Amino acid sequence: MLITFLRHATAQEHTQAKADADRVLTDKGIKQVKRLAAFCERNQLIPGNLFCSPVLRAQQTADLLHAYLPGCPAAQSTDWLAIGAAPHQTREQLNLLANRGGEDIWLVGHEPDFSECIAQLLNASADVLCIKKASLTRLEVDFESPHSATLLWSLPCALMR
Repeated sequence: MLITFLRHATAQEHTQAKADADRVLTDKGIKQVKRLAAFCERNQLIPGNLFCSPVLRAQQTADLLHAYLPGCPAAQSTDWLAIGAAPHQTREQLNLLANRGGEDIWLVGHEPDFSECIAQLLNASADVLCIKKASLTRLEVDFESPHSATLLWSLPCALMR
């Protein structure tokens, strides 16, 4: 199974006046998703399935990807990608998707949740990972074999020219 992690794009700063879950993408964040979508189209990186956190900035990132990337499916919002989701919970859901024939899964979510999940899949320490906003990180995972994940690549949005 191919799993592509897309951290949400740049959102408003967190303030006391607005709940964290209600922060929206900034103009910079919208431009990041457009750049990312153009990069994906040029490189024929089209999600087979797209899942996202129920948090607004992740939903906006997923919706913009769907809007600007031809062939990209609409996102399915899921609680197992919400802020603070346990990595083992995400792994269990990915395993279920793999058992149902999912071969190309894209996830839109948050840090440090993504670093922790990726580290768990790679049997590594999350301390060595830093997933940048609007970046793509792709793994190949065989859930039938323990510790069989491979990091294929990780690319920050700034390099998607």
